[in-house]
Amino acid sequence: MIALEFFLRRTVTGTAMRAAAEDFDVVRLMGIPANRIIATAFLLSGLLAGLAAMLWVASRASVDPLMGFTPVLKAFIAAVVGGLGSLPGAVAGGFLLGVTEVLLQATLPAAIAPYRDAIVLSGVIAVLLIRPQGLIPAVRVQRS
Repeated sequence: MIALEFFLRRTVTGTAMRAAAEDFDVVRLMGIPANRIIATAFLLSGLLAGLAAMLWVASRASVDPLMGFTPVLKAFIAAVVGGLGSLPGAVAGGFLLGVTEVLLQATLPAAIAPYRDAIVLSGVIAVLLIRPQGLIPAVRVQRS
């Protein structure tokens, strides 16, 4: 994550990716090859998804068509809780979600343990009611 944050913040390609996400037409008007930047973003996301898939398959030791639903759902929840558009927020949301699930699994009585996911999602709803932009929202700079 540190390398990805460095890439997005300190390299020309990373800055162009963030600019293209903000306003694609302006990036093209500035002479940046926007289609190449978007292709690079898809390449990077595909490489990271492939790495995550290899780790997930290695821990499960089996493959089935619906095996990715749970991690994708949890990643989406973590990104929303942490703050969409913010890499540190998504990581913080993931850690918060993981710690909450593990603590609930360890401390809940056996009769209530099957409802762990419902309790976690209730907590997610509570966080989003209090702070709808997420815990660490993306910084938006207004320039004139």
